[in-house]
Amino acid sequence: MLHHEALEACSKVAGEEYVVAAAALREAEAIAWRIKAVIASISARAANDGNAISDARARLKECEAKLEATLSVSLRVAKDSLAAKHSSLNRFTVTLFGRTMAGKSTIREALTCGDGTTIGKGAQRTTRDVRGYDWNSLRIIDTPGIGAYDGEEDKKLAITVIDETDVVLFLLSSDGIQDESFKGMQLLRQQNKPIIFVLNAKRDLQKPVFMRRFLANPLMVFDDQEMRGHIDRVHRLAGEFLGMRDIRVLAIHAQAAYLSTREEHRDVAEALYKNSRCGNLLAELESEVSQRGTVRRIQTLLDGTLQSLVDLQEELREEAKILRRSADYLRDKFQELEVWFQGFGRSVNSRITTEAAQLVKPLRVCASSFIDENIERSDVNKRWQGKVKALFIDKWLTRQQKSILDELHGRLASFSKEMSAESDLVTAFEYAGPTTFDPWDIKRSLRWASAGGAALAGVAAVAVLVAETNFWNPVGWVATGVSVIALGLSWIFDDREKTLQRQKATAAHQLRGAIDKLELEVVSALKKWFYETVTSRMVRGIRCDTKMLWEGMLDVARALEEGSRNTENIVEHVNRRLLVRVGHFVGTPLHDTRFGKVVRDPGIQTKFLWAENQEDTQFCLQVGLAIGERIDGITEGSPQEMVAAALRPAVVWPTMVSISGQNAAVHLPQREVDRANGKGGTNISLASRLVGFRINIVPKERP
Repeated sequence: MLHHEALEACSKVAGEEYVVAAAALREAEAIAWRIKAVIASISARAANDGNAISDARARLKECEAKLEATLSVSLRVAKDSLAAKHSSLNRFTVTLFGRTMAGKSTIREALTCGDGTTIGKGAQRTTRDVRGYDWNSLRIIDTPGIGAYDGEEDKKLAITVIDETDVVLFLLSSDGIQDESFKGMQLLRQQNKPIIFVLNAKRDLQKPVFMRRFLANPLMVFDDQEMRGHIDRVHRLAGEFLGMRDIRVLAIHAQAAYLSTREEHRDVAEALYKNSRCGNLLAELESEVSQRGTVRRIQTLLDGTLQSLVDLQEELREEAKILRRSADYLRDKFQELEVWFQGFGRSVNSRITTEAAQLVKPLRVCASSFIDENIERSDVNKRWQGKVKALFIDKWLTRQQKSILDELHGRLASFSKEMSAESDLVTAFEYAGPTTFDPWDIKRSLRWASAGGAALAGVAAVAVLVAETNFWNPVGWVATGVSVIALGLSWIFDDREKTLQRQKATAAHQLRGAIDKLELEVVSALKKWFYETVTSRMVRGIRCDTKMLWEGMLDVARALEEGSRNTENIVEHVNRRLLVRVGHFVGTPLHDTRFGKVVRDPGIQTKFLWAENQEDTQFCLQVGLAIGERIDGITEGSPQEMVAAALRPAVVWPTMVSISGQNAAVHLPQREVDRANGKGGTNISLASRLVGFRINIVPKERP
């Protein structure tokens, strides 16, 4: 029978740690609200400026909406999880996991003295939903077979269940210990829950003859040689898939334990129960509750909340990094475009002058001959107007405008393709690298990697606008004539020739002046249109749009970075609390002032700095054993000494460490490289976070 005093202690501890976890989530929620407020102010702060910055504002609003959804979902999941734990604070929770037909429902029926209706009769998925049962002051949760977790809802359900669990009973059956079962548990193992391995000997006792043989000789079921083969396989698979080496496997006969509760077997109930070896399982559970129950409850309340906080902190940090990189990328690319804009402006202004000169060249060429032929005509002005109109200046201006806009549109379209291609490459590179993506992870994450490409939608929109034929208003032009006074014939023939030559010279001079004026007015009109429509309106709009966007993105990144740092402070506070509380319950009490900085990967490893260099190796050993992690306290010293110590369990001497700025190169013999890195790079990552250096392992070549 379980000790009720131990269960009461577990209940009391759970209530205390719930208060701590709830307070941590409230702090995280306050951080999230501050981030939301900052981002809302960033996306709304730009003055109204027509369409010039509407696209940037829309992009920032979109970012705001995505972040709002992400923060809301992350915090809601964490709060729902804690609320679910609150409903069972007074009960130590044991969850049964295993493949379908492994015997989970049978052993649960045996423990709770059920009527057997939930025990499967075939290979179907028997336990279709998670079910909770109260037994002997414990909460027993029976789950679907691991193989049944084949959909998102099932996976979310599994995560929820394991989050509420204090101890896992992992049932395996002697008729088939499958790798798939361990692969399923691999996903759940990430939640850092203690596992008790239970091997169910599958031998049917329903026939009286088998029952009599079992009662007479239980070794017919628990054959040492046969069991040893199964147990060895469990040890191997636990090490391979779960990273667990020092495990204990309890062999039981679940059916015998269940049959001992049935009225029809009342006369042999005691023998059936004894021979089922289920008593060993109960003794293990009693030991777990009595000796480590308070620690398990601390882990369930604090570690579950810590996981949500770490997820949030890492998500904010990663999204800030991606957003900052995207903003820098946008700024650099648009600086390239700005250089082109400047060259384009100079080129267009020069081209306008040249093209206008070519436009009026026919008038210059024919000016003298026109005067010779028409100066004595009364309709000379009308005939000159015809020459000017033949240039079709309005159409020429329209062609020039279209040519300029087509060139601008072509460059923007080309630039947009370049941006999109580079953005795709960046995204492809990010997703092609090593990943720790967990398919059971229910977090929703922002993806800003394509922000650069999305920002170009603004450029593309301008390009489309430029391409519209009715976007510009053609420069209106009504060519005015040059007044040329027709000469009457003089009756004084001697003076007539001289007078005519003087009049022609004067008229030709006036005509050339008028052509110069015409050219100047055409140039001025086109340049004015170019400045007002292209340079001032379009280019300025693109500048304002993109500048606002990347500056806003950088401001959002800074808000996310601050939120990440603040969340990290909450995480460190909760980790300190966990270490102090566990130390108290395992007999090595320490005050949290003994700890400096704390970094932790729950279920794998914890590193911290000893305050005032007061080490306590017993504390690290006992707390590590209790929570199933390597605990390593580091004393302060020179940078080289701290980097070397932080990389334990690898053997590193300070002389192997070279410091340059915030980088630390560590030259190690090949045999120490794996230990320095740790599984999945955990050890070197924690060491870097602890000492504040970017540590790089440099393997020494063998002589």
